[in-house]
Amino acid sequence: MSELDLYAKYLDLGVRLGRSGEDLSAWVEDKVRQDMERSDRQIERERKREEMELQKQREEIVLQDRSEERELKRLELEVETKKLEIGSKNSADGPGPRPSYSTQRPKIPPLHDPSQVDLYLERFERHAAAFGWPESEWASCLSNLLQDEALSIFLSLSPAEGSDYQAVKRVLLQRFGCDRNGFRSKFLSVKPQEAEDFGTFINRARRYFDRWVELSGVSTLEGLSYLVCLEIALQACDEDFVAYVKDRSPSDMVALKTVASAYMDVSQINPFIGNGLFLSLPNRSPIVLQYV
Repeated sequence: MSELDLYAKYLDLGVRLGRSGEDLSAWVEDKVRQDMERSDRQIERERKREEMELQKQREEIVLQDRSEERELKRLELEVETKKLEIGSKNSADGPGPRPSYSTQRPKIPPLHDPSQVDLYLERFERHAAAFGWPESEWASCLSNLLQDEALSIFLSLSPAEGSDYQAVKRVLLQRFGCDRNGFRSKFLSVKPQEAEDFGTFINRARRYFDRWVELSGVSTLEGLSYLVCLEIALQACDEDFVAYVKDRSPSDMVALKTVASAYMDVSQINPFIGNGLFLSLPNRSPIVLQYV
């Protein structure tokens, strides 16, 4: 409640209590002052509480980062040691069949954050390759590291899919939005998270963008320009046209224009939403409108 509202409130109450003149004025001033001081104290307490919570969250993040850094260094040392062991054994024993690793549990932490499953799988693959696990056993090893929803997804796969690492990887990436379309959506809708500082936020947005570009197969400035312009253009078009374009996957601007021309020649419908040329009805009969 504002200070003016408090004055009005206590002035009305004072009059009803029979106060008047200087007594009323002094009483109102005292009540307003008490309420304002009480409000200021409450605001200060809330500010200190929020600062303490934010500081606690920052400390937890720092501790987690340090823990992950130590774990990563330990794994790197373990991988190097294993490489030396394998090299020594191969030198001593000569060529021969490679051992099975199906009973060996990977010594990496379980998947805790499915939103970063792409990074986790990359780490898993490097670990598996360094230890010489046959890819035919990767899916089985990975299943030991999945939990909660990720594990449920794995268990829902058929036996053939569940034993195919690439199939498991494809399903997990798609389910948790870590494929091309997922990173595209994440980048276009990215917003700061609670207690996230600007540096962390911009790094997260950059990662979404980089992964979107990478998974789109873009490696040149021209390709990047086309990818961004295509996205901007499709946002202004109706769903039918967007689906038509995605089905044909034009690879450059010339191909995109050809696809758009073919769409309009066949449907006689302008793809842009609400621009006043044509409006598509359910039976796809166009109605000519005027520009607004």
